[in-house]
Amino acid sequence: MIESLHLFRLVAREGSFTRAAELAGLTRPAVSQHIKHLEEHFGQPLFVRSTRQVTLTPAGEALLQHAERILGAVNEMETAMAALRPRDKIVVEVAASTLPGETLLPRALARFHREHPEAEVRVRIANTGAVLGWVRDGRADLGLVGQEVNDPWLESEQVVVDEIVLALRPGVVQPDPLPPDLLRQIPLVMREEGSATRSTVLHALGEIGITPGDLNVVAEVGSPEALKTALRSGVGDAFVSMACLSPGEFAFVRLKGLSIRRPICAVWQRHRPPADLHRALLDCMSALAE
Repeated sequence: MIESLHLFRLVAREGSFTRAAELAGLTRPAVSQHIKHLEEHFGQPLFVRSTRQVTLTPAGEALLQHAERILGAVNEMETAMAALRPRDKIVVEVAASTLPGETLLPRALARFHREHPEAEVRVRIANTGAVLGWVRDGRADLGLVGQEVNDPWLESEQVVVDEIVLALRPGVVQPDPLPPDLLRQIPLVMREEGSATRSTVLHALGEIGITPGDLNVVAEVGSPEALKTALRSGVGDAFVSMACLSPGEFAFVRLKGLSIRRPICAVWQRHRPPADLHRALLDCMSALAE
């Protein structure tokens, strides 16, 4: 029942069985089966299904209120019981998108472990959309993402500020700063849909009149390391976070009249603020910019 309520709440929040399945790491039929069991148990439909969206029935609205209370109590129970278990290490679990999870967080861990040797940090990495879904659903206490978060279920705060530049293939030379109109002629490797890096770049370019259709995108990849591998192979130039670049790793340019910056933010459920060790980890990340 608890797992079914988790999935019911996820479908209700996302308005989509498919999206809920993606965030939960399940197939869509598996999610549908959980909802079917709930509907059979309560003897009434919980969702109105259409080709465009899924909405709650009156019974579904009532169940969602109860589910929020029940799942909140379950989280409190898990936390309280975990605190009573004898163990050598205190586990700090974090969900992070690729930039903070693969680049910034590892750099902060050395200082964190010096200050808190009793703690073990476990990190789950996915794209921004999945991380936010895990935090909303209570499957992660703390998330780290590369964009501002505007969500009624979540609180967030900026940890550091990152700059995105145009990294160049080996042997390619471009004027620095690069006139934005020249961008239309350059083969580009882009991050995948759902990436905060991609959305930040496209938003910034849109402000100066450059649309996605104006770009010569030759490949899309799913991580910063894949982006850099494509760069080294000469596939195309790529917008890359400065935090991902080692000194001298690639030549890069900025766009004339345009600074592409984005916050790296911590995010949590509104009613579950970060614990002391989570806060200490965020302080170690903030210290990277000092």
